[in-house]
This record gives sequence, structure tokens and C-alpha cells, in this order.
Amino acid sequence: MKFDLNFTTDYGQFYLNDKDEGDTGTENFWTNEAFNDRLAVEKGILGISIANSEGMVKCELEILNSKSLITDFSIFDHVVEASLEIKNGFLQVNDCPFSSIILEEKIENGDYRVRVYFNNLKSAYSENPKDYYKIEMWKDIFSDRNVLKRFNEFSE
Repeated sequence: MKFDLNFTTDYGQFYLNDKDEGDTGTENFWTNEAFNDRLAVEKGILGISIANSEGMVKCELEILNSKSLITDFSIFDHVVEASLEIKNGFLQVNDCPFSSIILEEKIENGDYRVRVYFNNLKSAYSENPKDYYKIEMWKDIFSDRNVLKRFNEFSE
């Protein structure tokens, strides 16, 4: 299943979560490490950081039948992944701070690996930001957040 999402959010973030789950207000959610990794993790919810200050989210979300086949990250600026448990049978994408439901999709319960690819991050600070986010998720054993490629905003 593949979804193209275009929406606005505030505070430079949006959420991917198990239906009606997750507490974004805990001190363990947006830690310094989470900010640096561009992905906050808490039980039942992930917070995805966006780069542009206008709050524009252009995103592709794909639920895969097996692990992602993407192994070459050279075309992406930043790649990070973490696990998300689905126990209520629905995946939600929500904005911040109102938690308006952008997408709600029925999926099988279980542990999912969620990988977020960040593109065109340098353009996010221009007059016409073109930052783009690709999210893939597949069933997999639960494991901690892991940065597979880190964006260095000071590199050329």
C-alpha cells in the first residue's frame, strides 16, 4: 500500500502512530538525541521532524510486505529507522499540535520497522522549500532507533 501525503503541520513535526496511542509530552520523546536523529520514539508513536519552517509536508508512505530493498542511501540526505508497535489495528498519520488525522489505515497488528528517508533538506531553508519525506514500514522484530545516514547541514 502506498500513500502520497501533502499537508501542513506546526512545530516542525508530525506523527506516525498506533490508533489513539502515544504520548508526545514525555521527557523521553523529543530528547536531544531525537532532535539530532530527526525521529522521536515513544511507545505507540513516532515523531518525524521536518526541515522547512512553513510546516509543509510532502511525504510518501509505503507499507511493505517485507523488508525494504533500498540499501544505497546516496540519493538521500538523512535516513533513520525505529520500531513501532501496532496493537489497535490502525496506523495513523497526525499533524502537530492538533493531532488531526491525515491518514488512518487498517493494518495487521504487530511490530513494524519504520524507515524515514529525508530528501532536499538544504532547500528547506530557501524561499521555496522542496524537502521531501519517504516512509517505508514493514513487519519486523522490535529494535531501537538507528541512524543509517546522517545529514550534515554544513557539508556541500
